[in-house]
Amino acid sequence: MHDWQWRAWVGEASGEPRASAFLITPTRLLTCAHAVSHRGGTWVGFPGLTGPLPAKVVSCGDWRRPGDEGDVAVLELSSPVTFTRPKLAAPDILDGGPRMLATYGFPNPHEPFERHITVTTGPSMVQRQEWWQVKAEPGDQILAGYSGAAVYDPSTREVVGMITDSDLYGTDGVVGRMLPLAAIRRYWEELDDHLPLTWLTPPARHSLRRLLSGAATAAPLAELAAEAVGPLPGRPRFRSAWDSVRSVAEGWPDDPERLARWIGVLQRHLPDRDLAGWSRTYLPKATTTADDGGTASVIVRLERVTHDNAYDVTVHTWIDGAEGARQETVRAPERAVRHTVETGLARARGAMVGRADWMIEFAVPESWLGRPFEEWYVEREHRLPMGMYPVVVRDVERLRPDSIRRDQAHRRWRVLRERGRSEPERVGCDAPRAKSAFQNWLMANADVCVLVYGARPAKSWVTAALNTGIPVMAWPRTRCSAAGCTGRHQLDALADAVAGRHPDRLPALVMELRKQALVAPAHEPHCGRELTLLWDDPSRLPDPPLAMEV
Repeated sequence: MHDWQWRAWVGEASGEPRASAFLITPTRLLTCAHAVSHRGGTWVGFPGLTGPLPAKVVSCGDWRRPGDEGDVAVLELSSPVTFTRPKLAAPDILDGGPRMLATYGFPNPHEPFERHITVTTGPSMVQRQEWWQVKAEPGDQILAGYSGAAVYDPSTREVVGMITDSDLYGTDGVVGRMLPLAAIRRYWEELDDHLPLTWLTPPARHSLRRLLSGAATAAPLAELAAEAVGPLPGRPRFRSAWDSVRSVAEGWPDDPERLARWIGVLQRHLPDRDLAGWSRTYLPKATTTADDGGTASVIVRLERVTHDNAYDVTVHTWIDGAEGARQETVRAPERAVRHTVETGLARARGAMVGRADWMIEFAVPESWLGRPFEEWYVEREHRLPMGMYPVVVRDVERLRPDSIRRDQAHRRWRVLRERGRSEPERVGCDAPRAKSAFQNWLMANADVCVLVYGARPAKSWVTAALNTGIPVMAWPRTRCSAAGCTGRHQLDALADAVAGRHPDRLPALVMELRKQALVAPAHEPHCGRELTLLWDDPSRLPDPPLAMEV
């Protein structure tokens, strides 16, 4: 008997019930907004226990008139009650298939005790992505007075939703509607503190929700989230910053790094909220790199525009696992790209003062991946090359939220990260050159994450590797010559150097190989000479420039 003390009625001070409710906390109950609108006062009773008790409406959804969405209201008691509270189900509990459920109501204002009925529903009975249609079992009716009642699984006693409507005229109360918990939580975010969610810990979720409560930003959160972590199913409309957080967390429950990235994005758009402090407390270092908050970077993004043989150049900074300052996008003809990049990088260097381990990332079109960027100048005045620092290239197409290449790279990078070491696959000069054969082989070997070439790879090889999400590739920019080919020697030396290294250490390793090659005898082959490293960590994802052509 004590398990059911949470069921309540909403009605008059005289004790006449008009609707239903259910307890969530010692002082708060859930009911329908239409049940408490236009009332001079609201009273609550717990059948056989106590009441009527005065209550006030402290939160309402979007409901204003019949048919509106958001028919949710939260009632607050002046003093806490000690009654048992219901067990709430996970928000996705109803996704499995048709269910037989139970509910209750107070259809007769002159009888202050509940009536119980059985209803059925299922995923195929969703209405407008808001309600689920419910159907009463033969002999039962969903009548006035059931609005606001919890709908629960009688076998597990878990609450899964709330009755909102009854079709009294078309079906004589046989058909009604309920809001599942997944919909109710959109209108009362505090409900998440009481749901059995599996992402983060309860204290971390509670702290983050409170931190984001009332946060306002003009930023297009749905577009930013799609760019930062990948496209979410459907067309998400985030009601708030907290709604965006839980959507990302529950969209990729097995990839907490995406949530960490998204919180980093929110930090930049909500500077008045101490999200950095929250991250330091609740997001362990394991969500970034092996030993710190992630190597700082200057990220150069290069996108070809559709005319004039020009490129949009944007210089970003990446610091402590999140994007820092970003420069205005500059449109430059191809002949001026290098000068534009060197000028932008000179301005960005200030953000790296005091950091000995920063690197330079070039996110460029596929045709630019083989450019000798490490030979460009980090400081033109003194002719200091970028090769003084780790320099890597990335596929700019993978920065786009709708890119299949991006999704594939996420999967392989996760395999590489979990493995914690590089296991390079050697691609010799005599490998099959047909793109289809190479791509099919990569598709069939999803655990291959690092490719090392003995000579400049054929374009078809690079395209196949990018299409299938290979996150790390290293190759010399010299072509293989049939006579006296040194590719095998360079391939073995490079693969041996890479093998066993943590993926986060590869940019620094390649920098050292390049430096060694500078002082190696010119007539002797060296695996660091004219060496390109594609190193595409998808977690290092700057926001797209708003002015960039798409």
